[in-house]
Amino acid sequence: MLSPKEYHYSLETEEKVRLKRVAQDNIKRRIEAALFKARRILSSEEIFEIFPKNKKKDVLKLIRELANDYKEFKTSLEIVEFSDLRFQLKVKDPILNSIEKFTRGDLIRKSEIKTLAVIAYLQPSATLKKLYSKRGRSKTVYNNIERLKKLKLIFEKEETIFLTKYFYDYFQIKEENNDIIKNLLIKLM
Repeated sequence: MLSPKEYHYSLETEEKVRLKRVAQDNIKRRIEAALFKARRILSSEEIFEIFPKNKKKDVLKLIRELANDYKEFKTSLEIVEFSDLRFQLKVKDPILNSIEKFTRGDLIRKSEIKTLAVIAYLQPSATLKKLYSKRGRSKTVYNNIERLKKLKLIFEKEETIFLTKYFYDYFQIKEENNDIIKNLLIKLM
């Protein structure tokens, strides 16, 4: 039997453990919400920005714990970890195939897909000049480029536009398969 002092210590310890778990669950819910609302792959650094007072290793542990929760509860969603500590909340592939007609073009607008298709087609030397000659020099094309940069699907360096890792991850293709990229984007157009 516990003494009153030991009993009190035991209750305090249990309460600390409970409060820590509540705080961790709150962090996991915020990670989940960020991944859901982003509708794109997020870097761990972007996620860490949400929790400036927490240690990065603790937040990373909770991201992976949340990913395991999705596996354990057998939902239609999953959290995928990509290289360089990037994460995405997405519909699992077998389920995605059956609902694809509802999701096509969900994140990227048709005009942006057309611009992206031309950029992919022109790789590895997609200059702004070549892009404008194919798509026309318009406010729409300019806005498409800016939005695709914001979505981290492309980046620009010295007037040349490159596809990013996010692009390859988003379309689930390997970087060296430029023909697959071109065919995929042509189908999406």
